[in-house]
Amino acid sequence: MLRTVGRHAFRPHPSLVRLYTIPSTDHNRIPLPSAATPTPPAPKKPKVNLHPAPIKPKPAPQPSLLKAHRPLVVPLPPAPKLETAKQAAQHDIHDAEAHGILTPPPKDANWFKRTIHQAVQLLKFYYRGVKLIFSRRREIAAIKARIAAGGPPLTRSEFRLFETQKDDIAKVVPFLVIALLLEEVIPLIAIYAPFMLPSTCILPSQRLRIEAKRAEKAQAFSSQYYGLISELRRREQPAGFIPLRALHASGAPTAICGLLGLSTIGFDALRIRRIRRHLEFVTRDDQLLLQDNASHSLSNRQLTEALQERGIISRGITHSDLEARLSWWLDAVKNSSVEISDEALARRLALVLSSRYT
Repeated sequence: MLRTVGRHAFRPHPSLVRLYTIPSTDHNRIPLPSAATPTPPAPKKPKVNLHPAPIKPKPAPQPSLLKAHRPLVVPLPPAPKLETAKQAAQHDIHDAEAHGILTPPPKDANWFKRTIHQAVQLLKFYYRGVKLIFSRRREIAAIKARIAAGGPPLTRSEFRLFETQKDDIAKVVPFLVIALLLEEVIPLIAIYAPFMLPSTCILPSQRLRIEAKRAEKAQAFSSQYYGLISELRRREQPAGFIPLRALHASGAPTAICGLLGLSTIGFDALRIRRIRRHLEFVTRDDQLLLQDNASHSLSNRQLTEALQERGIISRGITHSDLEARLSWWLDAVKNSSVEISDEALARRLALVLSSRYT
């Protein structure tokens, strides 16, 4: 190294040359980390979402813990949807028009005129039905006067007319309120709550559907409460008689109402009252059937109605089989008390629960 300062050359001391001289060989250089290629970070573990926590299945109850008298659950026929109910209501109206009960609308009528025409025809039909309920009072009064004067005794048809009139009188006031305020919902009531309609305000196809649903309900209850019915039959005291106090068992009033086609709405005391009144009606009806010897002169519809009132299955049965089943019932009760007593009701309750025809 030689540096010239001015005219004089500067020569460094040899020791300084050795101390400050850095070798220029490439293999002794220390490489520095490059900023252009950073080291990638370590991959993170994926998070596991623990919310909500998995649901643990509940253990199934052991068969030994179940009640022995628990009924076999058989689903009842489901209630029709609103759209299906509306279609059924239209079918009822068209069927009544086909049978001449309602006057059909003009063929060239539009939707509005046709709807108004049907509403007016239904109002006329309901008016005539309500009028018939009140006009029957004169006929009933004449029958009672005849019997009081010592004339011919009461017949079965007259007795059933009396009972029908009692039911219709109880229904006519709420029916009139609905007919005046919400007349268009009455066809739907025939589907969802037929027990609210008086007998004179039901169209023919509505009546057939009500009877079919009543039979389906009785058959469903017979299967659903099979275990409970078997348990009630073991309470016969004496054989062939089930006292009405057996109805206080859990679920018994609902089961018997279902078998007899009665309403199951309400609490047990109300259901037991319905059952007692119905058995009293059946007892009196049995006496008149035996008195008139009319079991073989009833039409197919009358036989079906009589068997349904006694909790006997009648769907898909021939006319001769219907007569045989009614004769079986009458033979079983003809030697019982002729009066409406607890003994007569106990005999009929046992027959309702009999496994032969239920």
